[in-house]
Amino acid sequence: MTQLGKVVAGVVLGPIVVVVAGIGGCEATKAYYDWQVREMCAKDGGANVYERMAISPAMFKELKGDLGGGLAIPHESMRRPEIPFYWRSEQRTVREGNPRIARTEHLIIRRSDGKVLGKAVFYGRSGGDFPFTVSEASYFQCPQQTHLERQIFFTEGTIK
Repeated sequence: MTQLGKVVAGVVLGPIVVVVAGIGGCEATKAYYDWQVREMCAKDGGANVYERMAISPAMFKELKGDLGGGLAIPHESMRRPEIPFYWRSEQRTVREGNPRIARTEHLIIRRSDGKVLGKAVFYGRSGGDFPFTVSEASYFQCPQQTHLERQIFFTEGTIK
């Protein structure tokens, strides 16, 4: 191959090699942090129910949301005096940067005494994608869903 051919090949193939290596490196990084998220989930992720609570059929009907059979429990900032419970969410960053890892804890709390009826812990990774992507950052979360309210609440007259 002539010197000119080598230069042309380098100019054409160089950027392709950089892009392929960049994408491969980003995917390997995301796979590593997704593995870390799974490890954290295995340790303390998922739902914990501390106390089950009976609610009237009327309240169950009132709180029926479009959540795949779940209840539309009000957030603590929107709590209403006639509903004896609310939810709160707390999030902390486990890893800053790109990708970012966060731990989110959802609590369902009884209004009368402030007792936590249950909690659900989620871990998630966002970002870590190749820098020139035009779509939103990818993410990974575990567990996918806990349906904590289904585990805590039951209607009066049904078996616990």
